[in-house]
Amino acid sequence: MTEYTQEQKYWIWMASLPETSPKYFYNILKVFGSAERFFDAVCSGSGLLSEVPEKLLDSAKSSASKQYLAETICLLKEKGICAVTRLDEGYPELLCSIKSPPPVLFFKGDIDALGEMISIVGTRRPTRQAKSLTEKIACGLGEAGITVVSGMAYGIDTCAHKGALAADAKTLAVLGCGVDVIYPKENEKLYEQIVQSGAVISELFPGTQPLPTYFPARNRIVTGLSKGTLIVESETKGGTAISAKMAVSAHRDVFAVPGISPMSELPNALIKQGAVPVTSAQDILDFYGMNAKNNVTSDEQSQIQLDFLQRHIYNLLLKGDLNVEKIAELAQSPLSEISSALTMMELGGIVKRLPGGRYGV
Repeated sequence: MTEYTQEQKYWIWMASLPETSPKYFYNILKVFGSAERFFDAVCSGSGLLSEVPEKLLDSAKSSASKQYLAETICLLKEKGICAVTRLDEGYPELLCSIKSPPPVLFFKGDIDALGEMISIVGTRRPTRQAKSLTEKIACGLGEAGITVVSGMAYGIDTCAHKGALAADAKTLAVLGCGVDVIYPKENEKLYEQIVQSGAVISELFPGTQPLPTYFPARNRIVTGLSKGTLIVESETKGGTAISAKMAVSAHRDVFAVPGISPMSELPNALIKQGAVPVTSAQDILDFYGMNAKNNVTSDEQSQIQLDFLQRHIYNLLLKGDLNVEKIAELAQSPLSEISSALTMMELGGIVKRLPGGRYGV
Protein backbone atom coordinates (compact mmCIF):
# COMPACT_ATOMS: atom_id res chain seq x y z
CA MET A 1 0.00 0.00 0.00
CA THR A 2 1.16 3.54 -0.74
CA GLU A 3 3.30 5.33 1.82
CA TYR A 4 2.84 9.09 1.75
CA THR A 5 5.25 11.93 2.50
CA GLN A 6 4.23 14.50 5.12
CA GLU A 7 3.26 17.07 2.51
CA GLN A 8 1.23 14.49 0.57
CA LYS A 9 -0.69 13.70 3.76
CA TYR A 10 -1.55 17.37 4.21
CA TRP A 11 -2.69 17.59 0.59
CA ILE A 12 -4.97 14.61 1.24
CA TRP A 13 -6.24 16.34 4.40
CA MET A 14 -7.08 19.47 2.41
CA ALA A 15 -8.82 17.38 -0.24
CA SER A 16 -10.96 15.81 2.50
CA LEU A 17 -12.47 19.18 3.46
CA PRO A 18 -16.00 19.34 1.99
CA GLU A 19 -15.70 23.02 1.03
CA THR A 20 -12.42 22.64 -0.87
CA SER A 21 -12.47 23.23 -4.62
CA PRO A 22 -9.39 23.23 -6.87
CA LYS A 23 -9.60 27.03 -7.02
CA TYR A 24 -9.58 27.39 -3.22
CA PHE A 25 -6.96 24.65 -2.85
CA TYR A 26 -4.45 26.38 -5.13
CA ASN A 27 -5.19 29.82 -3.64
CA ILE A 28 -4.39 28.47 -0.18
CA LEU A 29 -1.10 27.03 -1.44
CA LYS A 30 -0.20 30.45 -2.89
CA VAL A 31 -1.02 32.25 0.37
CA PHE A 32 0.54 29.80 2.84
CA GLY A 33 3.25 28.21 0.69
CA SER A 34 2.29 24.61 1.49
CA ALA A 35 -0.57 22.48 2.78
CA GLU A 36 1.38 21.77 5.97
CA ARG A 37 1.76 25.47 6.74
CA PHE A 38 -1.96 25.97 6.26
CA PHE A 39 -2.62 23.06 8.64
CA ASP A 40 -0.29 24.59 11.25
CA ALA A 41 -1.90 28.03 10.84
CA VAL A 42 -5.37 26.55 11.38
CA CYS A 43 -4.18 24.68 14.48
CA SER A 44 -2.56 27.78 15.99
CA GLY A 45 -5.18 30.27 14.80
CA SER A 46 -2.48 32.52 13.41
CA GLY A 47 -1.25 33.52 10.00
CA LEU A 48 -3.28 34.69 7.02
CA LEU A 49 -6.53 32.90 7.86
CA SER A 50 -8.58 35.92 6.82
CA GLU A 51 -7.71 34.97 3.24
CA VAL A 52 -9.61 31.67 3.57
CA PRO A 53 -13.36 31.49 2.80
CA GLU A 54 -15.39 31.22 6.03
CA LYS A 55 -17.05 27.86 5.33
CA LEU A 56 -13.76 26.29 4.26
CA LEU A 57 -12.01 27.65 7.33
CA ASP A 58 -14.72 26.28 9.62
CA SER A 59 -14.33 22.87 7.98
CA ALA A 60 -10.55 23.03 8.37
CA LYS A 61 -10.78 24.01 12.04
CA SER A 62 -13.02 21.04 12.83
CA SER A 63 -10.51 18.58 11.36
CA ALA A 64 -7.10 20.16 11.93
CA SER A 65 -5.58 17.59 14.28
CA LYS A 66 -2.83 15.03 14.00
CA GLN A 67 -5.30 12.36 15.05
CA TYR A 68 -7.73 13.25 12.26
CA LEU A 69 -4.84 13.27 9.78
CA ALA A 70 -3.71 9.80 10.86
CA GLU A 71 -7.29 8.48 10.79
CA THR A 72 -7.77 9.83 7.26
CA ILE A 73 -4.71 8.02 5.94
CA CYS A 74 -5.74 4.86 7.81
CA LEU A 75 -9.22 5.05 6.28
CA LEU A 76 -7.77 5.06 2.77
CA LYS A 77 -5.64 2.03 3.52
CA GLU A 78 -8.55 0.11 5.06
CA LYS A 79 -10.66 0.71 1.96
CA GLY A 80 -7.87 -0.18 -0.48
CA ILE A 81 -7.88 3.37 -1.86
CA CYS A 82 -4.77 5.17 -3.03
CA ALA A 83 -4.19 8.86 -3.65
CA VAL A 84 -1.94 10.67 -6.10
CA THR A 85 -1.25 14.39 -5.84
CA ARG A 86 0.12 16.89 -8.32
CA LEU A 87 3.38 16.58 -6.40
CA ASP A 88 3.77 13.01 -7.62
CA GLU A 89 5.37 11.58 -10.75
CA GLY A 90 2.41 9.24 -11.10
CA TYR A 91 -0.04 12.11 -11.64
CA PRO A 92 -1.45 11.91 -15.21
CA GLU A 93 0.61 14.27 -17.36
CA LEU A 94 -2.18 15.38 -19.71
CA LEU A 95 -4.38 16.31 -16.77
CA CYS A 96 -1.88 18.94 -15.63
CA SER A 97 -2.67 21.09 -18.67
CA ILE A 98 -6.41 21.52 -18.10
CA LYS A 99 -8.07 24.39 -16.28
CA SER A 100 -8.22 23.68 -12.53
CA PRO A 101 -6.62 20.21 -12.53
CA PRO A 102 -7.59 18.13 -9.48
CA PRO A 103 -5.02 18.65 -6.69
CA VAL A 104 -5.58 15.07 -5.50
CA LEU A 105 -6.95 12.02 -7.29
CA PHE A 106 -8.27 9.07 -5.30
CA PHE A 107 -8.38 5.70 -7.01
CA LYS A 108 -8.97 1.99 -6.66
CA GLY A 109 -7.08 -0.24 -9.05
CA ASP A 110 -3.90 0.59 -10.92
CA ILE A 111 -3.23 3.86 -12.74
CA ASP A 112 0.34 2.99 -13.67
CA ALA A 113 1.11 2.27 -17.32
CA LEU A 114 -2.33 3.30 -18.57
CA GLY A 115 -0.70 4.63 -21.72
CA GLU A 116 -2.60 6.65 -24.27
CA MET A 117 -6.24 7.26 -23.46
CA ILE A 118 -9.37 7.98 -25.49
CA SER A 119 -12.61 8.94 -23.77
CA ILE A 120 -15.99 7.78 -25.03
CA VAL A 121 -19.10 9.61 -23.85
CA GLY A 122 -22.74 9.96 -24.82
CA THR A 123 -26.36 9.74 -23.81
CA ARG A 124 -27.75 7.60 -21.02
CA ARG A 125 -30.53 6.56 -23.43
CA PRO A 126 -28.73 5.29 -26.55
CA THR A 127 -30.25 3.46 -29.47
CA ARG A 128 -29.52 -0.23 -29.89
CA GLN A 129 -27.20 0.54 -32.80
CA ALA A 130 -25.25 3.05 -30.72
CA LYS A 131 -24.78 0.53 -27.91
CA SER A 132 -23.45 -2.09 -30.30
CA LEU A 133 -21.18 0.32 -32.15
CA THR A 134 -19.80 1.79 -28.93
CA GLU A 135 -18.80 -1.64 -27.66
CA LYS A 136 -17.16 -2.49 -31.00
CA ILE A 137 -15.20 0.77 -31.10
CA ALA A 138 -14.09 0.46 -27.47
CA CYS A 139 -13.08 -3.15 -28.06
CA GLY A 140 -11.07 -2.19 -31.13
CA LEU A 141 -9.31 0.63 -29.27
CA GLY A 142 -8.56 -1.70 -26.37
CA GLU A 143 -7.08 -4.33 -28.66
CA ALA A 144 -4.85 -1.61 -30.12
CA GLY A 145 -3.47 -0.86 -26.66
CA ILE A 146 -5.49 2.28 -25.94
CA THR A 147 -7.10 2.79 -22.54
CA VAL A 148 -10.80 3.67 -22.81
CA VAL A 149 -11.97 6.36 -20.37
CA SER A 150 -15.60 7.04 -19.45
CA GLY A 151 -17.83 7.84 -16.49
CA MET A 152 -19.54 4.48 -15.71
CA ALA A 153 -22.98 6.06 -16.16
CA TYR A 154 -25.88 4.27 -17.82
CA GLY A 155 -25.88 4.05 -21.60
CA ILE A 156 -22.86 4.91 -23.71
CA ASP A 157 -20.47 5.06 -20.72
CA THR A 158 -21.37 1.52 -19.69
CA CYS A 159 -21.01 0.23 -23.26
CA ALA A 160 -17.58 1.88 -23.58
CA HIS A 161 -16.27 0.12 -20.47
CA LYS A 162 -17.80 -3.21 -21.50
CA GLY A 163 -16.21 -2.99 -24.94
CA ALA A 164 -12.76 -2.41 -23.47
CA LEU A 165 -13.25 -5.26 -20.99
CA ALA A 166 -14.24 -7.57 -23.84
CA ALA A 167 -10.80 -6.95 -25.31
CA ASP A 168 -9.12 -7.69 -21.95
CA ALA A 169 -7.87 -4.11 -22.14
CA LYS A 170 -7.44 -1.39 -19.54
CA THR A 171 -10.34 0.96 -18.89
CA LEU A 172 -10.68 3.88 -16.52
CA ALA A 173 -13.91 5.10 -14.91
CA VAL A 174 -14.04 8.66 -13.58
CA LEU A 175 -16.76 8.95 -10.94
CA GLY A 176 -18.89 11.88 -9.81
CA CYS A 177 -18.74 10.54 -6.24
CA GLY A 178 -16.18 8.91 -3.98
CA VAL A 179 -14.36 5.93 -5.47
CA ASP A 180 -15.88 3.71 -2.79
CA VAL A 181 -19.41 4.68 -3.82
CA ILE A 182 -20.81 2.59 -6.67
CA TYR A 183 -23.10 4.71 -8.83
CA PRO A 184 -25.31 3.65 -10.42
CA LYS A 185 -25.71 0.73 -8.04
CA GLU A 186 -26.72 -1.56 -10.93
CA ASN A 187 -23.16 -1.27 -12.27
CA GLU A 188 -21.62 -2.97 -9.23
CA LYS A 189 -20.31 -5.92 -11.25
CA LEU A 190 -18.93 -3.57 -13.91
CA TYR A 191 -17.26 -1.50 -11.18
CA GLU A 192 -15.44 -4.57 -9.84
CA GLN A 193 -14.31 -5.55 -13.34
CA ILE A 194 -12.98 -2.05 -14.01
CA VAL A 195 -11.01 -2.07 -10.74
CA GLN A 196 -9.40 -5.34 -11.81
CA SER A 197 -8.56 -4.22 -15.36
CA GLY A 198 -7.71 -0.57 -14.76
CA ALA A 199 -9.06 1.81 -12.15
CA VAL A 200 -11.92 3.88 -10.84
CA ILE A 201 -10.85 7.42 -10.06
CA SER A 202 -12.28 10.59 -8.51
CA GLU A 203 -11.18 13.95 -7.15
CA LEU A 204 -13.87 13.67 -4.47
CA PHE A 205 -12.99 12.33 -1.04
CA PRO A 206 -14.08 8.72 -0.40
CA GLY A 207 -17.62 8.46 0.90
CA THR A 208 -18.84 11.48 -1.07
CA GLN A 209 -22.29 10.75 -2.47
CA PRO A 210 -23.18 11.63 -6.08
CA LEU A 211 -24.77 15.06 -6.60
CA PRO A 212 -25.72 16.76 -9.90
CA THR A 213 -23.16 19.53 -9.30
CA TYR A 214 -20.30 17.02 -9.24
CA PHE A 215 -20.80 15.63 -12.73
CA PRO A 216 -19.76 18.62 -14.89
CA ALA A 217 -16.53 18.81 -12.87
CA ARG A 218 -16.12 15.06 -13.34
CA ASN A 219 -16.42 15.51 -17.10
CA ARG A 220 -13.39 17.80 -17.27
CA ILE A 221 -11.32 14.93 -15.83
CA VAL A 222 -12.73 12.42 -18.34
CA THR A 223 -11.74 14.62 -21.29
CA GLY A 224 -8.61 15.97 -19.60
CA LEU A 225 -7.09 12.51 -19.21
CA SER A 226 -7.59 11.75 -22.89
CA LYS A 227 -5.85 12.80 -26.07
CA GLY A 228 -9.20 12.59 -27.85
CA THR A 229 -12.89 12.30 -27.00
CA LEU A 230 -15.49 10.36 -28.99
CA ILE A 231 -19.10 11.57 -28.86
CA VAL A 232 -21.48 8.76 -29.83
CA GLU A 233 -25.07 9.92 -29.30
CA SER A 234 -26.43 12.96 -27.50
CA GLU A 235 -28.72 15.93 -27.73
CA THR A 236 -27.10 19.35 -27.99
CA LYS A 237 -27.65 20.13 -24.30
CA GLY A 238 -26.57 18.18 -21.25
CA GLY A 239 -23.51 16.51 -19.81
CA THR A 240 -22.17 15.16 -23.09
CA ALA A 241 -22.31 18.61 -24.68
CA ILE A 242 -20.38 19.95 -21.67
CA SER A 243 -17.76 17.24 -22.19
CA ALA A 244 -17.41 18.18 -25.86
CA LYS A 245 -16.86 21.85 -24.95
CA MET A 246 -14.31 20.87 -22.32
CA ALA A 247 -12.42 18.71 -24.81
CA VAL A 248 -12.29 21.62 -27.27
CA SER A 249 -11.18 24.11 -24.61
CA ALA A 250 -8.42 21.70 -23.52
CA HIS A 251 -7.27 21.48 -27.17
CA ARG A 252 -8.03 17.79 -27.41
CA ASP A 253 -9.17 15.96 -30.54
CA VAL A 254 -12.92 15.50 -30.91
CA PHE A 255 -14.47 12.54 -32.75
CA ALA A 256 -18.15 11.98 -33.42
CA VAL A 257 -20.38 9.19 -34.73
CA PRO A 258 -22.74 10.51 -37.43
CA GLY A 259 -26.35 9.37 -37.38
CA ILE A 260 -29.89 10.05 -38.49
CA SER A 261 -31.73 9.55 -35.19
CA PRO A 262 -32.72 12.52 -32.98
CA MET A 263 -30.02 11.39 -30.52
CA SER A 264 -27.36 12.15 -33.16
CA GLU A 265 -28.05 15.87 -32.92
CA LEU A 266 -24.85 16.72 -31.06
CA PRO A 267 -22.38 14.52 -32.98
CA ASN A 268 -23.78 15.74 -36.31
CA ALA A 269 -23.38 19.34 -35.17
CA LEU A 270 -19.81 18.66 -34.01
CA ILE A 271 -18.90 17.11 -37.37
CA LYS A 272 -20.12 20.29 -39.09
CA GLN A 273 -17.81 22.22 -36.77
CA GLY A 274 -14.80 20.06 -37.64
CA ALA A 275 -15.01 16.95 -35.47
CA VAL A 276 -13.66 13.79 -37.10
CA PRO A 277 -16.48 11.42 -38.18
CA VAL A 278 -16.04 7.90 -36.84
CA THR A 279 -17.83 4.62 -37.57
CA SER A 280 -15.12 2.22 -36.34
CA ALA A 281 -12.09 2.07 -34.08
CA GLN A 282 -9.92 2.06 -37.17
CA ASP A 283 -11.02 5.61 -37.99
CA ILE A 284 -9.50 6.82 -34.72
CA LEU A 285 -6.39 4.67 -35.13
CA ASP A 286 -5.91 6.00 -38.68
CA PHE A 287 -6.21 9.58 -37.40
CA TYR A 288 -3.25 8.97 -35.10
CA GLY A 289 -1.34 6.86 -37.62
CA MET A 290 -1.58 3.81 -35.39
CA ASN A 291 -1.78 0.19 -36.48
CA ALA A 292 -4.40 -2.09 -35.01
CA LYS A 293 -3.12 -5.05 -33.01
CA ASN A 294 -5.24 -7.95 -34.14
CA ASN A 295 -8.32 -5.78 -33.75
CA VAL A 296 -10.22 -6.74 -36.89
CA THR A 297 -13.50 -8.26 -35.76
CA SER A 298 -15.45 -10.81 -37.77
CA ASP A 299 -17.93 -8.10 -38.77
CA GLU A 300 -15.10 -5.91 -40.05
CA GLN A 301 -13.57 -8.82 -41.93
CA SER A 302 -16.94 -9.40 -43.59
CA GLN A 303 -17.16 -5.71 -44.41
CA ILE A 304 -13.86 -5.88 -46.25
CA GLN A 305 -15.46 -8.37 -48.66
CA LEU A 306 -18.51 -6.19 -49.35
CA ASP A 307 -19.06 -4.72 -52.78
CA PHE A 308 -19.76 -1.01 -53.21
CA LEU A 309 -23.55 -1.24 -52.77
CA GLN A 310 -23.32 -3.59 -49.79
CA ARG A 311 -20.78 -1.34 -48.10
CA HIS A 312 -23.08 1.64 -48.68
CA ILE A 313 -26.02 -0.22 -47.15
CA TYR A 314 -23.90 -1.26 -44.17
CA ASN A 315 -22.88 2.35 -43.50
CA LEU A 316 -26.50 3.46 -43.69
CA LEU A 317 -27.58 0.82 -41.19
CA LEU A 318 -24.84 1.86 -38.77
CA LYS A 319 -26.85 5.06 -38.35
CA GLY A 320 -30.11 3.28 -37.54
CA ASP A 321 -32.54 0.50 -38.49
CA LEU A 322 -34.21 0.98 -41.87
CA ASN A 323 -36.76 -0.80 -44.05
CA VAL A 324 -35.97 -1.84 -47.62
CA GLU A 325 -37.82 1.10 -49.17
CA LYS A 326 -35.92 3.66 -47.10
CA ILE A 327 -32.59 2.00 -47.87
CA ALA A 328 -33.39 2.08 -51.59
CA GLU A 329 -34.30 5.77 -51.31
CA LEU A 330 -31.13 6.72 -49.44
CA ALA A 331 -28.88 4.53 -51.60
CA GLN A 332 -30.62 5.75 -54.77
CA SER A 333 -30.72 2.18 -56.08
CA PRO A 334 -33.52 -0.06 -57.42
CA LEU A 335 -35.52 -1.93 -54.80
CA SER A 336 -34.66 -5.29 -56.40
CA GLU A 337 -30.90 -4.64 -56.10
CA ILE A 338 -31.28 -3.58 -52.46
CA SER A 339 -33.30 -6.71 -51.61
CA SER A 340 -30.71 -8.94 -53.28
CA ALA A 341 -27.83 -7.21 -51.48
CA LEU A 342 -29.61 -7.46 -48.12
CA THR A 343 -30.24 -11.17 -48.63
CA MET A 344 -26.53 -11.81 -49.25
CA MET A 345 -25.55 -9.67 -46.26
CA GLU A 346 -28.06 -11.45 -44.03
CA LEU A 347 -26.70 -14.84 -45.06
CA GLY A 348 -23.22 -13.61 -44.22
CA GLY A 349 -24.31 -12.50 -40.76
CA ILE A 350 -23.55 -8.86 -41.53
CA VAL A 351 -27.10 -7.54 -41.11
CA LYS A 352 -30.12 -8.76 -39.18
CA ARG A 353 -33.77 -8.88 -40.27
CA LEU A 354 -35.88 -7.17 -37.60
CA PRO A 355 -39.63 -7.07 -36.84
CA GLY A 356 -41.63 -4.74 -39.08
CA GLY A 357 -39.62 -5.44 -42.21
CA ARG A 358 -36.62 -3.46 -40.99
CA TYR A 359 -32.92 -4.30 -41.07
CA GLY A 360 -30.12 -3.52 -38.62
CA VAL A 361 -26.49 -4.35 -37.88
